Amino acid sequence: MLAQNFDNVANAMLTLLEISTTEGWVDVMYAACDIDMGGAYVQPIRDSETHWVWMFIFSFWIMFSFMFLMNLGVGIIVDKFMEMQKEGEDTFLSQGQAKWVKSRMLLHGRAMIFPLYDLHKLPPFRRQVYDIVSNHYFESFIMLCIVTNTLMMAIVVFPELEGQAWWDDEDAGVKALCGYFFALVFTIECALKAVALRGKFWKDSWNIFDLVCVVATLMGMILRWANTGINIGNLSSVIRIFRIARLFRLLRFKPLRPLNKLFMSLSISLVKLANVGVVMVLFLVLFSILGVNLFSTVKPGDTLNQHGNFRHFPNAFVTLFRASTGEAWNEIMHDLSKTEVDWFRSGDWCTPQVLFDTSTPENFQVLKDKCLIDYPNSCVAAIDGWNPFPWLYWITYTLFIGMVIMNVVIAVILQGYDESRMSDEGAVIDTCRTLWGDKYDPDHRMKIKAQGKTGAIHFMFAAVQELQQDGLCPGQVDIPLGGQLTRIPMKYARALHLKMASNDEVDFHSATTQVLRLIAVLDAEHSGDKKEFDEIVDNLDDCDTEEVMAKSKECKKVKRMEKKHPAESSQDAEQLAASIAALKVQKMFKERQSTRLMNSQRASVKLQDVTTDGSSPAAELRAAAAGDDEDLRAAASEAVAEPTGLRPPIAG
Repeated sequence: MLAQNFDNVANAMLTLLEISTTEGWVDVMYAACDIDMGGAYVQPIRDSETHWVWMFIFSFWIMFSFMFLMNLGVGIIVDKFMEMQKEGEDTFLSQGQAKWVKSRMLLHGRAMIFPLYDLHKLPPFRRQVYDIVSNHYFESFIMLCIVTNTLMMAIVVFPELEGQAWWDDEDAGVKALCGYFFALVFTIECALKAVALRGKFWKDSWNIFDLVCVVATLMGMILRWANTGINIGNLSSVIRIFRIARLFRLLRFKPLRPLNKLFMSLSISLVKLANVGVVMVLFLVLFSILGVNLFSTVKPGDTLNQHGNFRHFPNAFVTLFRASTGEAWNEIMHDLSKTEVDWFRSGDWCTPQVLFDTSTPENFQVLKDKCLIDYPNSCVAAIDGWNPFPWLYWITYTLFIGMVIMNVVIAVILQGYDESRMSDEGAVIDTCRTLWGDKYDPDHRMKIKAQGKTGAIHFMFAAVQELQQDGLCPGQVDIPLGGQLTRIPMKYARALHLKMASNDEVDFHSATTQVLRLIAVLDAEHSGDKKEFDEIVDNLDDCDTEEVMAKSKECKKVKRMEKKHPAESSQDAEQLAASIAALKVQKMFKERQSTRLMNSQRASVKLQDVTTDGSSPAAELRAAAAGDDEDLRAAASEAVAEPTGLRPPIAG
């Protein structure tokens, strides 16, 4: 017999509210399909063919209430949560400026770019070991071993198959030999890293994690070989957990970067869920105390049993936590709503609340002698035969916990995923680090020359092109890289503010900052803002002005972080745009001079010839020998007019 009914408007509304949470809606739907319209107290007909329309009506209600109204409520709560979060953000920066500042903070906030620097100063053996452990093929081999080791552990069956000793034997079976092999591989890997990195080994949390896994594996093997008689079954399970946990290292693998973003979202959300968890625990404590005071002596029912009740605070807390997931909360509510008449109709009874009085020792002793203290069975307190407390209690709890707090959890998770997109900037920095170390600075000196095929400028545009191939940078920057500054369009030279030291060297932070800057410009250019290129560049430049830094804490913070790298703020450095513009002017001036010289030579040849029409080449010769000032002005104009970007110089 169903507890739900449509006998009156209040019961109908309560039933619709219950099934809108998807609790028991199928049972109510089938019961409605089985009804007979002959009148009250008429036996329902199973699978009645005359009332099948109720199936579609209830399905429509579920789609409208649960899939639309409930999710609309989720959207409103999430939107309000995001709005409140934005109120605490830096409102003085645009979205593009905020992304640009955060990417710089992420770069300069890294305590360690490479595990070791100045590799050319290391002993030859240590340098060779470091080259091995930092090699991409070595890392891929370790990842393959981790996946294979996990698959081997997943093949374990219980009980062991008969006649499969060649596979399951603990000492000489294939499974055991594979375990020894992988243990040896991981031990060698850990030892090689310790030899190469020495003290820097402990600064990487992944190295410490690998060491713990290796030590745990070796301890298990030693205890088993020592034959001490100690039962290491539980210890072996713990060791297996450590071995399986190596799978997390796959998150560092470049092809699994999207999975790493989800993991970052989870880790960010777990930290922020602590505040939501405190609020949820507070509500659980309040409702638990209230539930104990209202329902601690209520007679148990079908769902209100030894697994879910309000006899004392721990049981109430667990019951409410279980109900926060929507599990049978309505059935407990209906058990608590049963009156003395309901129990009598079902062939049972409950003690009237007025008789269940423990205020005096005499009454308590009477109830204890009747075993009603250890096994209480009182009726819920009613008001003039009406019992509103259970449904008021549970509807309020479901609205606060099930629909508000849980939706705030969803909002926090969505915010964590949104913040995890900052890991794209982390991936950009990782790509720059790998490219810098592999092709431009294999000795990790952290400084390279600005020009040339292995220079910083070549590195910047090569990094942007590689990031575009990886989908981390919008647009398409197609520049024929050859180490020549004159090949860089002034459009991109205007966007970059690379400052070179007096010895024409650029450090890693300075070059990577320009890569992040160019990505920010391209991102803004392709975001649909319809801003001019120069306007986008000026918008980024505003982040470093005194006016904006006075209002924005993040801009001020990033400037303090950048002071750790003097080459970035060197006063005697030369800006890239000015250098490229000067080189372009020089190149075009030389080209025009060369053209003028050729014209002068042709005019000289004509002087030696006698023309039949009486004309003289003297005018051509004088024009070819005109002053260099016109050539210089013309070359400067051509350089300025070259592919959009550099604004014309101010007259005078």
